[in-house]
Amino acid sequence: VDLDFICGHAKGILEATPISYLKAAHPKGMLFQENCNNGVVSSVFTEFYVDHAEPLAVLEQYKLKGQWCLGELLDGHEFLAIFPIAPVSPITPMGQINY
Repeated sequence: VDLDFICGHAKGILEATPISYLKAAHPKGMLFQENCNNGVVSSVFTEFYVDHAEPLAVLEQYKLKGQWCLGELLDGHEFLAIFPIAPVSPITPMGQINY
């Protein structure tokens, strides 16, 4: 996971999304906030208060093995992970396809 990539692109992606609750959300954690000392590295405050007990129990196994870098998950937050992808070729319009 490229934390520099997440930090450099999160704001623009959240501002550009058509998903209203993400557009209004604010990135949280050490990547985005100075003096953040709550263990959060990359998350977004969505105000969705769901029971994370089961997934966090599984996540704890990854943390014990040192395989987790996004930090803690606070109530009302979701992890924010952004990955680079290769550019996708434009789709050829159906009328221009040679059979």
